[in-house]
Amino acid sequence: MEQNSMGRVKSLPRYDINLAAQRYPRVLLLGNGILRLRGGVSWEALLDRIAVNDEIPDDVLRDIPLAMRVEALCGVDVEGARLRAAAEFELMEACVTDTLKRLLALPWDCVLTTNYTYEVEGVMLGRDRFGKEDRRRTLACMDGSVYRKDNLHFCYIMPRKSQPPLPVWHIHGDLGRPDSMILSYYSYAKAISRLQKYNRQLKNAFQDAVNARRLVTPRSWTDWFILGDVYTVGFGYDFSEFDLWWAAERKARENARVGRLIAYQDRQAKSDPVCALLKSIGGEVNRVYDYADYTEYYRIVIDDIETRLKQQAYEMEYED
Repeated sequence: MEQNSMGRVKSLPRYDINLAAQRYPRVLLLGNGILRLRGGVSWEALLDRIAVNDEIPDDVLRDIPLAMRVEALCGVDVEGARLRAAAEFELMEACVTDTLKRLLALPWDCVLTTNYTYEVEGVMLGRDRFGKEDRRRTLACMDGSVYRKDNLHFCYIMPRKSQPPLPVWHIHGDLGRPDSMILSYYSYAKAISRLQKYNRQLKNAFQDAVNARRLVTPRSWTDWFILGDVYTVGFGYDFSEFDLWWAAERKARENARVGRLIAYQDRQAKSDPVCALLKSIGGEVNRVYDYADYTEYYRIVIDDIETRLKQQAYEMEYED
């Protein structure tokens, strides 16, 4: 992959999807849950570390939606909260386990992650850290434009030996670009605004491509989400995740026939309303009840995904 003078990928890889043939890309949506197998920090623990206001009692704080707790604990200084969060993540070790490696070894066409950290990239490169130079070499804007703070079109292109390069999208931003990090209600609202603007530009492009029997080239993380068979692992779909709920409903409303949304959820009672809402908007929910611990839970989940992907084996069209 060539790079331009600013270090970003110059010659963008091209991924083409044949919707007319119902060949949907295999997309992994990875949350923070699987990182918790090796000390990954919870959202609540992160907020404790970056908080500047400790006057709100815990029982009151618990009733504030997760996406608004940043404002509750940090005020309206979203920029300062981002910088403090990025600094905290820089001090942490990568939360890589054999479970994560096995999951990423499956034949994905794309990875979407809500994590700010670089465990996915580290596994793909076989390194403990995904440093500044690595980020500089692999950052790509898939609509061909210049650097922007939002995450809609930006991804890291990970080389693979026997498969096309893997686009990894940090849909909530990443610590190397603190101004891209979605932490607060304010930044979630800005992200939704960008999604809606892009959606208006998209119009009925996917159904038009099917009618004309044209290939579709995804340019954003939402394109991959809408078009693909999306396997959700380690992501709880908290109701504060406004952008992902918007994307899930947008996927269900798509006129063209597209891939499925397949969500894996644990047995905890708090998952019940999430599962009900996912089903109501067309998602396929797979609950796992019989497991001794979360290592076994993720083994069961990965076993199921591996079986499904083998049944769906094909190669997506790709040009370097």
